[in-house]
Amino acid sequence: MNIAIVGSGLTGSLAAISLANAGCRVDLYERLSDDELVNRDRTYAITHSSRKILLSLGIWSHLQSHLVPFQYLNVIDYELNKKVQFLVNDLDIFNQKYSAVGWIAEHKILMLSILEFISKIDKINKIPTSVIPNTNNYDLIVAADGSNSAIKKKFKTPSFNLNYDQICITARVLLRGAKSNEAFEILNSEGPFAVLPLGGDLFQIICSQSIAKATLNKSLSKSLFLDYISTILPYGIEPDTIIDEPTYFPIKFVFNYSFFSGKYIYVGESAHKVHPVGGQGLNLCWRDVKCLSDIVSIPFFKNNYTFIPFLYSISRFLDVFLISILTDSLVRYSRSNVNIFFIVRTLIFLILRKSSIIRKQVLNLMTNGL
Repeated sequence: MNIAIVGSGLTGSLAAISLANAGCRVDLYERLSDDELVNRDRTYAITHSSRKILLSLGIWSHLQSHLVPFQYLNVIDYELNKKVQFLVNDLDIFNQKYSAVGWIAEHKILMLSILEFISKIDKINKIPTSVIPNTNNYDLIVAADGSNSAIKKKFKTPSFNLNYDQICITARVLLRGAKSNEAFEILNSEGPFAVLPLGGDLFQIICSQSIAKATLNKSLSKSLFLDYISTILPYGIEPDTIIDEPTYFPIKFVFNYSFFSGKYIYVGESAHKVHPVGGQGLNLCWRDVKCLSDIVSIPFFKNNYTFIPFLYSISRFLDVFLISILTDSLVRYSRSNVNIFFIVRTLIFLILRKSSIIRKQVLNLMTNGL
């Protein structure tokens, strides 16, 4: 089967490896150089669903030593002054043996590892353009060109789009008092605030806040920005130094009503984009790749590939829809100031703290998807 992939970011490149592993010949179209693909300042939370994909492709063993595992995920509701902690024991028995709730990975390390694997696969041909000269040469075309997908615009693929009235701020910060094996998701009235370990005393701060608040924070000096962070961090944890300049970017929610157009298949952010709360974005994208590769690997579809786009679309819909709703609900939960809703919030935290069964179900849904 001949497949073209447009876009060789983390999702498009992993799709190329996975589809080549399934026996396809892949042309990977990308207008950016490898240096431009690598040099992006982003950090990801890697769940066990992504670990399984990387393991099946032979990438995990080369990458694992560069990842930062965490054994504790602390979810804190500041409005209620309540905390629930997810542990390795809350994972299913198959994932517990890896001794981590998840891992934190920097974009540069992930991208370099995946590009190195691509360079060793003869079935992948990299082409330095994002324009396919003759689409008739391909049985399927995979659009992995991001949330502003040119392919999606070309076919006017309908989607739900929501621009949150929030800005996301990320920065690397040295913290005192935080353990190197724990992560935090803090729910406060401005929006979710994540603290992710990067090794030692270094942590990634991912802060969602209103546009007005973010505009104000942009004008702050580093010392005043540290003072602001200290008002949100849990008791006993104090910021010491900002390692880099904070990065600001808007937050969008995108959900395609269909994940295909004819023989074009949308994967990753060309099909969906969620709020960064819970670190679901990349893991959801990579589960797209796993689903597509599994379908392509079925012998029946080798000569009946016209069925693949539709089957892929219906197979991915429920997982993407549910995770999209959950992440959006967390944002609305965090920012809600309706008094009666505080009763619901209190009940949710009580159930999570008292019921190990519910904790396991929640964590495994966010870890494995559907």
